[in-house]
Amino acid sequence: MSPGLVRWLLLGIAACVLIVHTLAYDFVTDDAYISFVYARNLAEHGELAFNLGDPVEGYTSFLWTVILAGGMVAGVPPELSSRVLAAVCAVLVLLVVCRLVERALGRKSPWAAFPALLLACSSGFACWTSGGLETQLFTLLVVIAIDGVVDAVVRPRAIRRAGLALAFAAMTRPEGLLVAGVLGLVHLTSIALTIRAYRKVPRLTDEFVAILLFVVVWAPWFAWRTWYYGHLFPNTYYVKASGPWSDPKLALEMYRGGAHYVWVWLVQTRLLYALPLAALGMIVGRARTPRFALAMTCTLLAATYLPYVVTVGGDFMGLHRFIMPMFVVAAIAVTLGLEWVVGFGAPRARWLGPVVGALLLGGFAFTQLELTRTSLRWGNFANDRGIDTPAFLIVYTEDRAAIGRAMAPCFRDDDFSIVGGAGAQPYYGRMRGIDVFGLVSERIAHEEPRIRARAGHTKWASNALLASYDPDFVFSCYQIHARPEAPRLPCAGFWLARGYEQVTMHVPGMRQQGEYYTFLAKKARELQCPGRVR
Repeated sequence: MSPGLVRWLLLGIAACVLIVHTLAYDFVTDDAYISFVYARNLAEHGELAFNLGDPVEGYTSFLWTVILAGGMVAGVPPELSSRVLAAVCAVLVLLVVCRLVERALGRKSPWAAFPALLLACSSGFACWTSGGLETQLFTLLVVIAIDGVVDAVVRPRAIRRAGLALAFAAMTRPEGLLVAGVLGLVHLTSIALTIRAYRKVPRLTDEFVAILLFVVVWAPWFAWRTWYYGHLFPNTYYVKASGPWSDPKLALEMYRGGAHYVWVWLVQTRLLYALPLAALGMIVGRARTPRFALAMTCTLLAATYLPYVVTVGGDFMGLHRFIMPMFVVAAIAVTLGLEWVVGFGAPRARWLGPVVGALLLGGFAFTQLELTRTSLRWGNFANDRGIDTPAFLIVYTEDRAAIGRAMAPCFRDDDFSIVGGAGAQPYYGRMRGIDVFGLVSERIAHEEPRIRARAGHTKWASNALLASYDPDFVFSCYQIHARPEAPRLPCAGFWLARGYEQVTMHVPGMRQQGEYYTFLAKKARELQCPGRVR
C-alpha cells in the first residue's frame, strides 16, 4: 500500500476515534449558553445583546455566535448546532494538520497522519470538541492560517489564505490578534532569510493582499462592535483582566494559578515527558524550507501563547480548552521529532518507524482513556486550584438548565434577576438579568475591584450595587438541598431587610445536591409558580 493511501487510512481512523471519543463527553457547558442567549436575541429580535435594549459585550466569540444565530433562524437549536459544528471543525483540524506535516516533510508519508491520531486520542481535544463553545472553530482557523504561512515558503500566494483566516480567527477569539502577530513575525523572518540568501528583495504583492484581506474583513467589524458596545475591549476583558486588586498579593496568586494551569496541561497530556522529542522536532530543518517555517511557527506560538495564559491566570474549565491551539502545536512538534529520530534507522530497519509510532501512540492513548474516565466519573466534582472537572461542569449545567426550564412559565416580561452563572438558567428561563461576576453588566465590570484570584471570576458585585438594579429575584444567593425544609441562607440578611423572602422550589431532575432550590425573591412579587414549596 502506498504511503499516500496509508496516510488517508490513518486519517480516517483518527476521525472515527475522535468522534467516538468526543461522544463520551457529549455535553454543553454553562458558558456556551451565554452565547446562545446572544444568538437567540439576534435571531429573534436583531439585537446582539443579553438583555434586549441594553447591549453589553458579555461574550468573546462573535463569529461563533452569529453562526449559531443563523442556525436558529433556520430552526436548528444551538444546543445541537454547536456540537455538530464543533465536531466538523475538529475533523477538519485533523485534515489540515495532516497537510501541514506533509508540507514540512516534503513528501506523502504516514507520519503526516500521526498528529491527527494523537489529537484524536487526547482527552482535552475530545472534551472541547464537545462543550458547545467556539474552541474548535478558533483552532481550525488558526491551523488554516499556519498552513498558509508554511505553504507561502514555496507558494507566495498562500499567504493570502493566512490573512483571511486570521481575520476570522480574531473575530472568533481575542487571542486571534496574538496569533496574527506571531504568524506575521514568522513570515517576515522568512522574507528576511530570502533577502539574505539571494541579495534581492522579493515582490511583496501577496503580502499586501493578505494584509488588505485582513483589514477589509476585521476592521469594519471591530469598528462596528466598538460603536455598538461603546468600549474598545469586550466587557469580559474589564471583568477578567482589568481593574485594581483589593489585595496586591492576589496578582501574584493569579500568576501562580496560570502557571499551575500550564503545568497541569503538560502533565495530563504527557507532553512533559515528550518535551525532549518535541524540542528536537523544532530544531531540525534547513532555513527557507516549509519544515523550518512550521518549526519556527510552533516555537514562537508556544513562547507567546503560554506566557499569555499564565498572566491571565489560566482558565477555570478543566482539560484546557483555553489553549487548544497548543494541543496542535504539541502534536506537530512531537511528530516531527519522532520522525527525525526513527529516520536514522529506517533505511536498515523499515519496521522501526511503525513500531515506535505504534508504541508511543498506544501508551498515550492508554493514559488518555484513563483521564477521560476519571474526568467524567460521577462525584469527581472537586476543583484543582479553581480548575473545575468536566464531571462538575456537566452536572452544574444540567442542574441550572433544569431550574431554568422549571421556572420559565413563572417569569414575567419585566422581571429582572441577579444570577451566578449567566448561562443555562437564564437561557432556558428566558430571564432578563445580570450575573454577579459582571460578564453582562458594565457597572460591575468597570466599577468593582478584583477580589478573587480565580480565572474568569475575579470580580463579585457588592450587594449595594446589585440592589441598585432593583431585582425581582436574587439567584446568586441560593442553596440546592436534598430535603424540602428551607435552609437559612447566610447571604440573605442584606436582602431580607429590604423586602425579600426566601423561596424554595422543587425542581425534579437535579442531581448534584438534591432537588430543592432555595433563593430570594421580592415579597411584593408574590411569586406563584408550580413546584414552590410552602
